[in-house]
Amino acid sequence: MSLHLIIPAGGPGSRLWPLSRAAQPKFLLDLLGQGCSLLQATVDRLRPLTASLTVVTGASHGEAVASQNLADRLDPEVKSKYAMLLEPSRKNSLGAIAWAAARLQAKYGPVIAGSFAADHAIKDVPAFRRAVTTAIKAAESGKIVTIGIAPSRPATAYGYICASEMLVRAEKQYPPVLLARSFKEKPSESEAKSYLQSGGYFWNAGMFIFNTSILLSHLQRLLPDYFETIQEMLHYQQGSAQFVELWNSLCSYPIDTAIAEPVAAVGGVAVVSAADFGWSDVGDFDSLHEVLAGNNLLNPIVRGNGATQVIASPGAFIDHQGKEKLVVLGIPNAVVIRRGDVTLVTTSECAQQIGDVASEQGELA
Repeated sequence: MSLHLIIPAGGPGSRLWPLSRAAQPKFLLDLLGQGCSLLQATVDRLRPLTASLTVVTGASHGEAVASQNLADRLDPEVKSKYAMLLEPSRKNSLGAIAWAAARLQAKYGPVIAGSFAADHAIKDVPAFRRAVTTAIKAAESGKIVTIGIAPSRPATAYGYICASEMLVRAEKQYPPVLLARSFKEKPSESEAKSYLQSGGYFWNAGMFIFNTSILLSHLQRLLPDYFETIQEMLHYQQGSAQFVELWNSLCSYPIDTAIAEPVAAVGGVAVVSAADFGWSDVGDFDSLHEVLAGNNLLNPIVRGNGATQVIASPGAFIDHQGKEKLVVLGIPNAVVIRRGDVTLVTTSECAQQIGDVASEQGELA
């Protein structure tokens, strides 16, 4: 069994500013102290299933992604099947995935491909691989398949997938696959609570596994002009004037709303009801603290080479690279990030607002 792996590596990770910057986004950082970047960790956990690797990233990050030496992390027979595609501008997830899928099909014919974010965290890698293996098998039947994350709380920062009780696939030792009814945007708190109470809802982690011919046929049906532009792009070298002109003519769509939602409405999407494999999008300081703190969420996390003292501040997250001593006293869930050019002081309750602040920082972002 093999998977042609697509990793869209984009997005500034602005809610983790100033750790994550426009020039050094979170997928290039070792946020979890694993000795590798989040992008490298993504390749590592999918390596045994990988038949080829395509990373799609912004042109401004090309040199940094190249320095990650991703081909060296692949099995020897797959190293030569690594490609890095450079986006001239940001076009959301559909642009990256459709371009990569079209290139894969042009090179290998119709194949099973999967798109996985470059900047997420997974604790139980064997359980995750079982879920991906299940998704590959379901995709072979013609469905677009996503991996659902069982919600542990009424989160409002994630989109949701509503699943039916209809089984698409059931096999011993592997999680069941259900027909997806619909995709939901990020809900209000009351909506999220109702999802949790009613059951049958999953967090949408943005993982999609599909036969390239199926995905592209849906694209041709739903967005014919977009499909034709993607196909025409294949005739030009990336970065050429003709290619850039075609790319810039594309509308910016997330694959969820452009493909997954309308295809689910006609019964073409399935969701893997996976066991808890410890997924996190590591999207803000609250979720980063949760990943690092493990079972004791009151445990303060203190990192960096600066001298730090934390007193009576349960749940604090401190990353101090400054020269002066830092003392945090009596601030539950404090978030303090110190760098040479900026210091951020907030709390985890304000984690979702940091992205707005980061966008106002100009060159400091």
